[in-house]
Amino acid sequence: MPERSAKLVQLRDYLITEMPKKISHVLVTGHPQNRLPGHASFCIEFIEGESMLMLLNAKGVGVTSGSACTSRALQASHVLLAMGLPHEIAQGSLLFGLGIDNKKEDIDYVLEVLPPIVERLRQMSPLYSKFLKQGKGG
Repeated sequence: MPERSAKLVQLRDYLITEMPKKISHVLVTGHPQNRLPGHASFCIEFIEGESMLMLLNAKGVGVTSGSACTSRALQASHVLLAMGLPHEIAQGSLLFGLGIDNKKEDIDYVLEVLPPIVERLRQMSPLYSKFLKQGKGG
């Protein structure tokens, strides 16, 4: 078990560290270290988690959006809302559950395929368009 946990922590920390470098306006949710070894969760602003989930699934990436108890409903996680996140940010949640069979190459693949998905969805997002028009960057 200690070896498995150490491997998962290494993969999780790699994903948590690299995701914000690849995608702007990403919030890592939860405590940076005090979390389950294979748990990495994020909120990606200006898009909905369900849209990312479907496009990632088409690329062979298994991920969920929101908490397990709301995963079948198009609702923001009540946990993220209770943490004080605004609804529009909590709606863009992605939760990665890493397992013992995952490898660094799997994380690299996610980091390769997710940024174009986010860009594509943001181009369709009225929230992102409004954000850009207000001159707040990209």
